[in-house]
Amino acid sequence: MPFATNVIALILSVAALALGREFFIPVAMAFCFHALLRPVVRSLERIKLPAAAGAAIVVLGGLALFVVGGWVLSGQVSGFMQKAPKSIATARAKLREIGRPLNRLTDAAAGKSTAPAPAQQGATPPPAPPPPPPPPAAQSSVPSVFTAFLGQATAFIAGLLQVLVLLYLLLAAGSMLFRKLVKVVRGPDDKRTVSDVFHETESIVARYLIVTALINVGQGIAVGLAMWAIGMPDPVMWGLLTFVMEFIPFLGGAINVGLLLITSFTAYSHLGQIILPPALYLVITTLQNNVISPYAYGNRLKLNPVAVMICVMFWWLIWGIPGVFLSIPIAATLKVLGDQVPRLSALGELLGE
Repeated sequence: MPFATNVIALILSVAALALGREFFIPVAMAFCFHALLRPVVRSLERIKLPAAAGAAIVVLGGLALFVVGGWVLSGQVSGFMQKAPKSIATARAKLREIGRPLNRLTDAAAGKSTAPAPAQQGATPPPAPPPPPPPPAAQSSVPSVFTAFLGQATAFIAGLLQVLVLLYLLLAAGSMLFRKLVKVVRGPDDKRTVSDVFHETESIVARYLIVTALINVGQGIAVGLAMWAIGMPDPVMWGLLTFVMEFIPFLGGAINVGLLLITSFTAYSHLGQIILPPALYLVITTLQNNVISPYAYGNRLKLNPVAVMICVMFWWLIWGIPGVFLSIPIAATLKVLGDQVPRLSALGELLGE
C-alpha cells in the first residue's frame, strides 16, 4: 500500500509540474540565478550598501548584459534566418545528389534494373515531362519564421519580467528566506541539515553556472577560430551561438551540429568539406566534455552521466528548453538532498557516480 501511494504521489507531482509550468519555471529560474548572484549582493553589503540597492544594481546590470548580448547576436542570427530557406533547399538538393549512388546500389541489390531500355527503331521518343513549377521565392517563407518568433515574444517577455521581479525580491530579502526555513524546522539536527543543504546547494549551483560560462567562452572562441580557419561563413556567429547553446546540455550541441551541417551544404560542394565544420565542432565538444569539464567542475559536481541524461530528457519533456537548462542545477540539488537527508539516501546514490 505505501508503494502504491508513493507512485500515485509521484504521478500527481509530475502532472502538477507539467500543468503549472508557467508558475514553476520562473520560480526555478529565479532561485537558480539567486544562487549565482547572492554572493555579489553579499559583497556589496560588506561595503555598507543596502541589500535592496545592491539587488537593484545586480539585477539591472544582468539585464543590461542580457540585452547587449541579445543585440549583438540578433544581427548575426537575423542574417542567418534570411538565408535559411535557401540553405535548406540547397542542402536537400545536395543530399539527393549524394544519395543517388546509394539508391542505385540499393536497386541493384533488390534486382531492379535502372538502365533505360533500348529504344526501338522508328519509335518516337516519349514526350518529355513538363518542367516542375518554379520554387517559391526564398524570401516568402521568411515572414512566417519571424511570425512564429514574434508569436512567442509576449510569453517570453512576461516570463522574463516574472523572473526579474522574483529574483530582485529574493536578493533584496537577504538571508530572510534562510532564517525562515531554519525557524520552521524543529530540532537542532534538522536545523543543521537545512543549513547544510541550503549553503551547499547555493555553492554548487553558483559554481556550476560560473564554470559553465567560462567553459562556454573558451569553447565559443575555439569554435569561432576553427570556423574562420576553414573559411566557414559568419565565424563570429558560430562562436556566439556555441557560448549560448552550450548552456543547454546535449540539446544545444545537437542544434549547433545541425545548423553547421545545413550551412556547410550551402558553403561547400565536396562531401569532405561539408562534413568538416560539424566534425570540428564535435571534436572540440568531445575534448571539452572529457578533458576540461571534469577538471574544471572538480569533485563537487559528481553526477552519474546516465542519470544526468535521464534528468535532461525528463525536464525537456516537462518544461521544454528551460527545463533542459535547469536540469543540471535540479539534479545537483537533489544530489545534495540525497547526501544530507538519510531518508533520501537512495536518491543521492542513484544520482552520484
